[in-house]
Amino acid sequence: MIVQTSQGQTRLINEVINNGLCVRCGACAGFCPYFDYIDGKIIPLAPCCSDTARCFQICPLAEHGEKNESDESGIGDYRKIFAARSTDPEIVSRAQYGGVVSTLMIYALEKGEIKAAVLTSRGNGSSPAGFLAESRGDILSCSGSEYTGSGGLSALNRALKAGKDMLGIVGLPCQMEAVRRMSMVESSGENLSAPISLKIALFCTWALDHRAFDDFLVKNMDGGKIIKYDIPPPPSEKLVVQTLKRKMEYPLSDIRPFIQQGCLLCEDMTGETADLSVGTLEGSKSWNTLIVRTQRGEDLLAGAVKQGLLEVAEFPDENFNHLMEASENKRNRGRKRRIEKNK
Repeated sequence: MIVQTSQGQTRLINEVINNGLCVRCGACAGFCPYFDYIDGKIIPLAPCCSDTARCFQICPLAEHGEKNESDESGIGDYRKIFAARSTDPEIVSRAQYGGVVSTLMIYALEKGEIKAAVLTSRGNGSSPAGFLAESRGDILSCSGSEYTGSGGLSALNRALKAGKDMLGIVGLPCQMEAVRRMSMVESSGENLSAPISLKIALFCTWALDHRAFDDFLVKNMDGGKIIKYDIPPPPSEKLVVQTLKRKMEYPLSDIRPFIQQGCLLCEDMTGETADLSVGTLEGSKSWNTLIVRTQRGEDLLAGAVKQGLLEVAEFPDENFNHLMEASENKRNRGRKRRIEKNK
């Protein structure tokens, strides 16, 4: 995938950003010196006429005749699927559900499989942002789910420019696709994603525009620091916001207007190019769904289970059928909208 054009920045701005399709994955921010991620938005800093067009090539929403040809089954290629949960009380107390992602990243860090992890932080009152975690405490500080675009890959780009290697990354499917594209953009054949040693994807149906969602919360909340967001599995159809004062619930019909439009073109719910993919387990708040995709992921999981850090169980057939159905529905919706957009 090599696109030779001096209009890379122009095409990215016109075809993605100005069309309202940017999903704030953060891949271009810092990878190209002319883009930055600032308070929930990708900002072009200055004109660029480089013929490398790398910013355009790595954008998961940019269309240039190349895409990931994955398994059409809905969840992509995989080796095994488990129900899994952490056995660490501290991790479980902070986790969104089963604590699998934090457990695996901490295990990988302490075992020396990675030197640091690219995660998403709450942003200290501003928008969620990419964060380079280099300790157990750092990883735990990023526990829990965010439901807005985060610009997380900007932290990966900063780490790569600083010469860091053996990196783990936790991200959404769009971010996994951007990382995949990073491996193919150099005419020299250099794999720019080679310093990444571990990729864990989070299931995602869509993400919200941070600024629009934040405005909604300001108008509809009675104050108090937010400590957790949750969208329980169907049929709940609600967003739950937990603050220090109380718990509030909002119908998803009130939230859907803030969905990033680029998310509606996405065909990947589970992060098909990752080593491991993790999501909720429908019907259980204390377990995660865990998809093992690569040998690297399988080896890491086996080590964590052997150390007693994770408990795994057989994945129920009913949950498997629901997972396949949801994934295929997202693929079909995204494909249909892409076709309509390109007419």
